[in-house]
Amino acid sequence: MSVSELQQEYDEYYSARYWRKWPKGYRSPLWDVMDAEAAAHPEWSVLELKAMQYEVIAANFTPVLFRNSPFFFEMGLRPSEHRGTPDYGLPGSWLTHRNGYVVGESAPEEVRQYRQCSAHAIHLSYNFWDSHHHSTNSTNIIQHGLVSFYRQAEEELAASTDEDERVFLRCAMRGMLAMKTIAEQFAVAAEKRLAQATDERERKFMAMIAQAARRVPWQPAEHFYDGLAVFPFLYEVVGALEGNGLSAYGRPDYVLGPLYERDLAAGLITPEDAYDLIGRMLCFTDCRADKYADWSQAYNTGENGTAMSLGGYDEEGRTVGNDVTMMILRAHRELNLIFPKIQMRVTKDTSQAVQSELNRNWLVGRNVIALQNDEAVIPAQVRAGKSFADASHYTIGACWETIVEGYEHSAGANCYFNLLRILDLSIHDEPETVAATGIICDKLDGCHSFEELYGIYYGNVIREIRRMCNAIGKFGAYWPQVNPSPGYSAALFDCIKNRRDYTAGGGRYNPHALPLGGFANTIDSLLAIKKLCFERDVCSWSEMLAALRADWEGHEDLRQAAADCGAFFGDNGEESLALARRLFSDIYRDTRDLKNERGGPFQLGFYMAWEYIKWGEKTNATPDGRRKGDVIANGITPTRTHQRMALTDVLNSVGAIDPTMAAANASLDVSLPLGKLDDKILSALVRAFVATGNMQMQLNCVSKDVLADAQCHPEKHRDLFVRVFGFSARFVLLPEKWQNEIINRYSYEL
Repeated sequence: MSVSELQQEYDEYYSARYWRKWPKGYRSPLWDVMDAEAAAHPEWSVLELKAMQYEVIAANFTPVLFRNSPFFFEMGLRPSEHRGTPDYGLPGSWLTHRNGYVVGESAPEEVRQYRQCSAHAIHLSYNFWDSHHHSTNSTNIIQHGLVSFYRQAEEELAASTDEDERVFLRCAMRGMLAMKTIAEQFAVAAEKRLAQATDERERKFMAMIAQAARRVPWQPAEHFYDGLAVFPFLYEVVGALEGNGLSAYGRPDYVLGPLYERDLAAGLITPEDAYDLIGRMLCFTDCRADKYADWSQAYNTGENGTAMSLGGYDEEGRTVGNDVTMMILRAHRELNLIFPKIQMRVTKDTSQAVQSELNRNWLVGRNVIALQNDEAVIPAQVRAGKSFADASHYTIGACWETIVEGYEHSAGANCYFNLLRILDLSIHDEPETVAATGIICDKLDGCHSFEELYGIYYGNVIREIRRMCNAIGKFGAYWPQVNPSPGYSAALFDCIKNRRDYTAGGGRYNPHALPLGGFANTIDSLLAIKKLCFERDVCSWSEMLAALRADWEGHEDLRQAAADCGAFFGDNGEESLALARRLFSDIYRDTRDLKNERGGPFQLGFYMAWEYIKWGEKTNATPDGRRKGDVIANGITPTRTHQRMALTDVLNSVGAIDPTMAAANASLDVSLPLGKLDDKILSALVRAFVATGNMQMQLNCVSKDVLADAQCHPEKHRDLFVRVFGFSARFVLLPEKWQNEIINRYSYEL
């Protein structure tokens, strides 16, 4: 496989359209067209306005085709790296920007306070719903075609007498027809190119597009190439139409494996041709990314956010691991891609061939793959009320956001909650935070027992979690008035059946993630208080409070004692596990009655993105020995202050707190010393990860000496990949503080 000419062609096109080169203050001329249509039809509902948006975009774009690509997807409407989120003045953002004011007008002071919480490191608060982290519904569309959902909508329309339902169904149908129109325009453009092209490869690819774009995504995919072509088409087109961020391709090996085997048996494709097609499809995501830009200039600081999930169980409990799985993994490695992010679903039956192909990445320091454990993730989904068959379709929306693809939008990442910051505010006075957010934590001064202290702290935690979730439920309910998505809803079970948009709860499942941050720091802090102040009498609680309020200045011995109090989360000791189980179970119990913006439940999880450093900078000294500004432990990862940690103890600790309560996901960061690993060791690690019931592992195999050399000689290490959190980056492009954070991570010995 050689796709270098295609990569060069992509680079030439996309490098001129990077976000950092996009016109500042851009406003698409299509906004004027849509404004005029809306003004001419004041009687239109918001759903009808969205359907009009679809049709204006479908009628006013110019298809972009690449001579070295057999795929059709590029509409030329947004910056190269953009995923469809309602940013800037892009065509798909029109309705959101037109209607977004309604939330702020409903209760201005309450909304203002909520939106200040992120700046004060309490919880994410950029919006009351997650307009990012959507799957493309690719499996449903490849298997059934949009036409099947269109016919279902026709049947429901004929049966419904409710006008609101009928409006939704008609607008869903208009959305599907807009996608059909867009595909047909690509077919027309390919036919024109074919008539003019003289290059044999270009003629071949244009002929393929001209035929496929008239079949898919309207009809079910009958051949491997047709199904493969649906992935980039949906990623680009749905994002352009909806104003929602697309970050999950779906499960290409699961849905394409049978098509490949059928074509292969019929003599319609060779393994070499299939591998070439896979490489050409994969590289478009990586080539769109501004890969060598400084973080300060790159869109979303270089995080492309697009993932595909491989492997895992199918609906009947069989482990997926086929030729397509292997070809995707091999192509990703041989092309040295970062994007799309590979989220590898593993089971107790994952083959050694698949495992060894994964290991080939880590053994050369290609830290670009995350592991998902179906033995933990699927039981958590089932406990959350989903069937095994449905849950088997889960995919990861970017970093860790678990989505049952085709059945739900899981709202995975708009309300990270900082448990440690609540402990901080229970200790330290911050009048500016109180004024900005309205959050007042009862202080822990005067506690005479650990139980009293835990009760006050937990009361603060659950009050603020419930306050946040209630705000999401209250103000997020405006989402259907701001940016409904009937076209997207059409292929999401059971929106057509329920005759309701997914933003209004029409999906089969309607969860909202509630990710917790600072968990390990919080457990370690509570353990230090309990042992030093209430068991060993190393110091009084008032003395520890004084040390904390002095940022440990003048109390180094006490700080060291707190950091090494004899128990910590990750030691697999009964004391730490009992406390971890208690806090997690308490939060789970006291959030089961909460309803989100679509009427569904909140799903607990353990993960944060940039916030583990950014919020650490704003979190004061804590009883685990942290000083103000130190990083917060990310996800379910132990803190890094302990002198000796065994990876087996860490894996057992995480598995022991019952991850089935964490349906949103629980992410564990693990760093291993490159040069001391082999295929056998890594395979044993993955088997232990599965057996202990962990959910997600972000694995870094690095040499600290090489990382240090890369800081001094970046020109020698241009393609040194590291796992930052839920995504990978070139180490030399990271800011120094992020480089140091990765270097300072605890490295386990195996």
